[in-house]
Amino acid sequence: MKAHVEAYGCTLNHGESREIEDLLSSRGWEISDEADGCDLVVIATCVVIDTTERAMLKRLAELRDSPKLIVTGCMATACRDKAEAAAPRAILVPPGDIDAVSSIVGETVGAEPRRSSSDRHACGIVPIATGCLGDCAYCITKLARGELASRQLSEIVASVRRLVVSGPREIQLTAQDTAAYGKDIGTDLSSLVRDVCSVQGDFRLRIGMMTPRSALPMLEQTVSMYGQQKVFKFLHLPVQSASDRLLGRMQRGYVLADFKRIVEVVRDAVPELTLSTDLIVGYPSEGEEDHEANLDLIREMRPDIVNVTRFSPRPGTIAAEQDGQVVGWKAKRRSREITELRFRVALERNRLWLGRRVRALATERGKPGTTILRTDEYKQAVVAEDLGLGRYYEIDITEATPTYLRAKRAGHG
Repeated sequence: MKAHVEAYGCTLNHGESREIEDLLSSRGWEISDEADGCDLVVIATCVVIDTTERAMLKRLAELRDSPKLIVTGCMATACRDKAEAAAPRAILVPPGDIDAVSSIVGETVGAEPRRSSSDRHACGIVPIATGCLGDCAYCITKLARGELASRQLSEIVASVRRLVVSGPREIQLTAQDTAAYGKDIGTDLSSLVRDVCSVQGDFRLRIGMMTPRSALPMLEQTVSMYGQQKVFKFLHLPVQSASDRLLGRMQRGYVLADFKRIVEVVRDAVPELTLSTDLIVGYPSEGEEDHEANLDLIREMRPDIVNVTRFSPRPGTIAAEQDGQVVGWKAKRRSREITELRFRVALERNRLWLGRRVRALATERGKPGTTILRTDEYKQAVVAEDLGLGRYYEIDITEATPTYLRAKRAGHG
């Protein structure tokens, strides 16, 4: 019996898909990299923007004749009717509902586990919660995943321990908002990170996206987390807009000064922190002054990464009905200007690494004949060699681009 699992969208989706792979493997299923010829196909869908939704519907149509098709991810709840129309025989399972998948696939098929996600990936992903405490006006993911539901701390630590024993040396903690973790079960993210870092083994921990709304009340604890030797010095803190007026319309629950304070405090403690943020361009009623504020924010805060998304009205959200929808050509022009600036800033920041020798972890294969490594600051460095994954190397930084560094192994030409 062969199964194929594919995932789209956020790291949380990918983490839940790997759990499905492990479940299937434990029942004796052979995990295949291709859908063709499989007895079961599982697809974890994403519908965060309209173009992604269309791509998902196209993929569902391609898979509709699979012997058994399970559709999970956000489309299974937020756009259920569309999923059913694209693949009428599919079984729809809410995102993260591993028990439902377990029930559908039934008991073991009588073979030993064939292949675990740890065998297939050099990076381990551990979902720590689903849902969130926010109520963002534009977010279809909240409609799909609902309120915050944190996993038990002991369960997460056990998952990390299993991954470290089986191979991966980069462990990613993921959720819609990691900073909200534990608020529903009487614990918090800093306690989780402390306990995960106590797991034996030489691994690195990447903390996933946290919203300013949730991170601000735990600012002191956030600083302490990044003081842990095993934690990558990487902060993903989406600002979404530099306009307090638009942040209010988005119902984000913070103002720009809150975002700046979090960044400044963490950077004071971790000067070489890699900062990643997100901006929504063309949100309803966004004007030129709001666009200029976004550009000024990039110039001032100098993030290493800016994920730019043009606003896409999602059915069922407040934002889809808000007045002042921005015409497409304006949003596209603003997106282009922000992207050009963010690449210039990122290149300037990456050039600061030229000539340095650092220790980095080999985490994944790049183009043929290359390996991607991560520094402790989560900078991506590409070496033109096939290196062993999960190992640390001394590398010399030789070139900088806006998105990654080029490097050579120390002492190797």
